[in-house]
Amino acid sequence: MPEIVIKGWSAIVIAFASAMFITWYYIPRVIRVVNEKHLGDKPGSHKIHDHEVPTLGGIGIFAGFIFGYLLGVDNYIADISYFTAAAVMLFFVGIKDDLIYLHPKKKLIAELGSILVIVLLTNLRFTNFHGFLGFTDISALTSYLTTIFVMLLIINAVNLIDGIDGLAASIGIIASVTFGSFFYLSGDYGYTAMAAALLGALIAFIRFNMSEGPNKIFMGDTGSLVIGFTLAVFAIRFNELDAAEKALFIDLKSTPALSVAILIVPLFDTLRVVFLRLREHKRPYVADKRHIHHMMLRIGFSHKEATLYISLFNISLIVLVFLLDNIGILLLGLIMLAICGIASWILAETVKRKESAAVAGGVPR
Repeated sequence: MPEIVIKGWSAIVIAFASAMFITWYYIPRVIRVVNEKHLGDKPGSHKIHDHEVPTLGGIGIFAGFIFGYLLGVDNYIADISYFTAAAVMLFFVGIKDDLIYLHPKKKLIAELGSILVIVLLTNLRFTNFHGFLGFTDISALTSYLTTIFVMLLIINAVNLIDGIDGLAASIGIIASVTFGSFFYLSGDYGYTAMAAALLGALIAFIRFNMSEGPNKIFMGDTGSLVIGFTLAVFAIRFNELDAAEKALFIDLKSTPALSVAILIVPLFDTLRVVFLRLREHKRPYVADKRHIHHMMLRIGFSHKEATLYISLFNISLIVLVFLLDNIGILLLGLIMLAICGIASWILAETVKRKESAAVAGGVPR
C-alpha cells in the first residue's frame, strides 16, 4: 500500500477541519459530564457570572488542537514532540486548577517547566532583537532569559483576559489568523498547519462559549494556558523567521512591534492590572475586577459587545502597526502604548462618571 503523505494545502485544511470537528464533537460531552458530576465554575467575588456554569471547555479545545496539528505538521516540524509534551503538561495543570485550585506560585513553576522544555530541548527561542535599541544578535544567556520572560508573560496574559464570554477565544482566533497568514505566505507550512488547528478548535469552541442556556461552557485554565503557550510559540517563530535571512515573505522593519500588536490586548491589560495592584501594595496575582473587559461591562456593554469592540480594537492596531512598519520598533511601541493608555483612561473615566451618576441618583451600582 503506498504511503500517504499529507503536505501543503492538504495538511493545512486537514488540520483545521479535524480540529474543528473534534472540538465541536467533544464539547457537548464535556458539558454533560461536568453537569453530572457538579464540576461547574461557581460564582465568586471576582467572577462575573451569577450561577454555576460548566467549565473545562479547554478539554475539547486541547483534543481538537492536538489531533489537528499532529496530522498536519509531521513532515515539517522536527521538534513537535517537545511542543506536545510541554502543552500536555500545561493541560493537566489547567485541569487541576479548574477542578480543585492551584496556588499561583505552583502554577508558575509548572509554566516554567513547560517553557524550559521548549527553550532547552528545541531551537525555538529569540536570537535577534531586530535592531531594537541598537541590538541585533544577542548572547545565549540573553536569548534564554528573553524567551522565558516573554513566554511567561504571554501565557499569563492570555490566562488573565479569559474573563468574559468569547474574549480569550477571539484573541486566539485573531492571532492564529494573523500569524498563520504570515507563516503560509512565507512557506512555513508546519506552523501554518498548527495555527490552522488552533483556529479550527477555537471557532468550534466559541459557538458554545458565547451561547446562553444548556450548551454554554467556559474554557477554563485548561484552555487558556495551552492557548497562551501556543501563541507565545507563534510569536517567537514569527520573529525568528524574519531574523533568518528575511525568510518572511515581506521585509518587515519592525517585526517585534507587529508581534506585540497581534497580542496587544492581553499584554497591555496584564501590565496595566499588575501596575495598579503593585501601586496599591497588593499581590499582582490576586484576581480582581480591574481588567478592561470588566470596565466595559460596568459601562453597560454586554459580553458579546465588549468582546466585539475589544477584538475590533485589536485588529485595528495590527493594521496600523503594519502600515507604519517603517518608522521603527521603539516609536511604534510608544504609539501603541499611547493609544492603549488613552483608550483605557477614557474607559476608566467613563466608569467613574457612570457610577458617580448612579450614586447621586440613588441607583445601586
